[in-house]
Amino acid sequence: MISPKVQRLCASESSVTSLMNEDPDLTPSKAYEKVAPHKMPVILSAFAQKHSAKSNEDDYANVLEEDIEAAKSCGNFEGTEPSKLFLKIFYHVLRTLENDPQAGVVSPNLLGSTGVIPLTIMSIIPDIMRHYANLIVKAESSIILATNFWAASHASHIITDALRELSRRRLEADLPTVDVKILYDRGNLKQLFKHHLNGKEKEFNSEKVQIPKPEEVQGITLQVLNFHIPPVGTFHAKWMVVDGKIAVLNSNNIQDVANLEMMCHYEGAIVDSFYDSAMISWHNALRPSLGVHRFFDEDVTRQNFGFSDFHTIAKTIGDDVNRRTKEFRTKYLKEHENCESEYLGRDGRDMVPFAAQLGAAHNRKAHEHADNENLPNSLSSNEHNRGPLGTGGSPVPNHTQRGQMVDTEIPLLKDRTASNTSHIGRTIATEEDQDEAARVLNQAAEDVTVGEEQHLASAADASRIEYDSTLSAEAERVQGFLGTLEGLTKHLNTTIQPNTQGTLRCSDREAHLEDFNPYILHPRHKPFPIAMVNRRPFGAPGHQSVRVPQNEAWIAATRLAETQVFIQTPDLNASPLVEEIRDAVKRGIEVVLYITLGYNDAGELLPFQNGTNEQIVCSLFNSLSSDEEKERLKVYWYTAKDMRFPIHAKTKQRTSHIKLMVVDGHIGIQGSGNQDTQSWYHSQETNVMIDSEEVVQEWLWGIRSNQNTHIWGRVDNDGVWRAKEERDDVEDSDISGDQIPGALGGAKIKFGWMKGIKGAIERVQGAGGF
Repeated sequence: MISPKVQRLCASESSVTSLMNEDPDLTPSKAYEKVAPHKMPVILSAFAQKHSAKSNEDDYANVLEEDIEAAKSCGNFEGTEPSKLFLKIFYHVLRTLENDPQAGVVSPNLLGSTGVIPLTIMSIIPDIMRHYANLIVKAESSIILATNFWAASHASHIITDALRELSRRRLEADLPTVDVKILYDRGNLKQLFKHHLNGKEKEFNSEKVQIPKPEEVQGITLQVLNFHIPPVGTFHAKWMVVDGKIAVLNSNNIQDVANLEMMCHYEGAIVDSFYDSAMISWHNALRPSLGVHRFFDEDVTRQNFGFSDFHTIAKTIGDDVNRRTKEFRTKYLKEHENCESEYLGRDGRDMVPFAAQLGAAHNRKAHEHADNENLPNSLSSNEHNRGPLGTGGSPVPNHTQRGQMVDTEIPLLKDRTASNTSHIGRTIATEEDQDEAARVLNQAAEDVTVGEEQHLASAADASRIEYDSTLSAEAERVQGFLGTLEGLTKHLNTTIQPNTQGTLRCSDREAHLEDFNPYILHPRHKPFPIAMVNRRPFGAPGHQSVRVPQNEAWIAATRLAETQVFIQTPDLNASPLVEEIRDAVKRGIEVVLYITLGYNDAGELLPFQNGTNEQIVCSLFNSLSSDEEKERLKVYWYTAKDMRFPIHAKTKQRTSHIKLMVVDGHIGIQGSGNQDTQSWYHSQETNVMIDSEEVVQEWLWGIRSNQNTHIWGRVDNDGVWRAKEERDDVEDSDISGDQIPGALGGAKIKFGWMKGIKGAIERVQGAGGF
């Protein structure tokens, strides 16, 4: 049961944010102590949590109706109807607050909420940073940006350019300054004594960081904070909150690596939870203060959500997907259902359950249209629905015009960027200036060099950059240069390294280019239940800090699943989850795992880290006793959209860094947490759990559309990937024999602990996987 103590915390009218509204001089850390007092030292509460986890083993299946109702009353889910599965998971999340009410890094009364997701991006880091930039330049009062690792890079320059542009706009319009807070983790010996260090200009403006100097951005105020709890309490969260009205939560750091990443744009009451969590993470005094935060129920302007009303390329027209996308999906599902597709991977049956699940939701949703009379007032009008920062709305908001365009062929837009994909996100204002654009960008690349990599100058051409005015325009800009395989490969190759010689890429036919859709503009929908499932950082070595909201959500979701668990993660070795996966498969649940081959292998070889992805996958198959069980465990190595076989992460060319769990087709958990030992026991993470079949199904389609993992990535039932006839041999490629260079299977690695130390150092330097 949920204890009276936890119920009182959730029913309280006080949060960190509300107390700071009342007293601007109150620091977030002091406010948190008032809201969720916790006198026990963190290391002792971690041991208490670990003990309570063991005593809780038999409780997962014994959640009573009164427990479900108690969980529902502890969240702010008004206007929605959470599913029983969501409430059962939320029940177990709430119970983690008993021994440590601060475990969730959010005020308990804001743990459960509601909201909408107008946009999801599944793409490379510059695309996600470009969305950050579009939000930054529209900010009116405050920006709080957090990342694990910030490195001077093409990605970071997109952000710093946007800060300069915001400053320019505020000064030109004679508007008040916007308060900008940046929080990151760059380990410092001083953090042995103080974990939150106020950034000094010489540090954040250094060659390796290159955040602007205050005198360069006089239209904003800038405060930087460096947070780490030595030795292993990493700040690993990645998010931004703008004006307290929009939050974005993503998987990527701000650096240049060739990762496929995932970002979601949140609006609604859940942003209050993000803002509150941001204050708690900041911990120190805010100089200057961000002023009074207006909660969702108090701010009418926030109740107009920024959905895209009109979009011709990225699948959204009004409240339905366009004809071409529907035709593609129908054909895809039919082929898989009948085991007739030539794109079935290792076994014609291996994707049928996954496709069938998609198909069930597709059949229910395909012909449904939003009923304006049943939507909240904020969703009933397209014409004025531009969202808190003007990100929604349409370049052509006329309903008649939109209706006329539903059945038209969609022309490709002209490429409005310079030719080098390193410059994605730096679009010049006019198409007529293309020659000048190339000259400016090429000169910028020649002017600034960091290490051995070239980076763009951040000030010279900042005023020339065009920022997208709507979600539609943003999606169309990116989709416009992805119409060919060459364009796709160029887009994905975000590092300066060339493709490996001899690599055999897919043909246009195999890549399904018509369905590649990095920007998923979700049709307008009602708010749905959302819960924050974070974890606080734990600096001490060991596996004590296990029973926290993040871990409990993952465990409960896997243990309570009735049909299928889908997980995409860069690395998988957290022993509690590995055990849950094995047990789920044994009880008849299909478990689909998308993992990156070789991701952070060195770091995972440290003692107590539990091993590499390959070692874990082989051990999982070895723990299953029958062919039927092994068929229910579907493990795939990530395969990029332009590839027909996985590539080992050591090449630094094609990796996935997405962190997503989907259970039974309607519960989704998205955020910064990896399924590895570091994220499970040590790092501070931010994740949200949503209960929306509509959005979750679009996520699953995005997972399928933006990579070829489901076609070429599946391992055999001993955990080893092999090229063979049924899979279409990968001749004339980098494949040596029938396996992938660098792959070791479940073999023991000599001197693994020495490689693990090297990997740990690389992580701190930002060169390893995090």
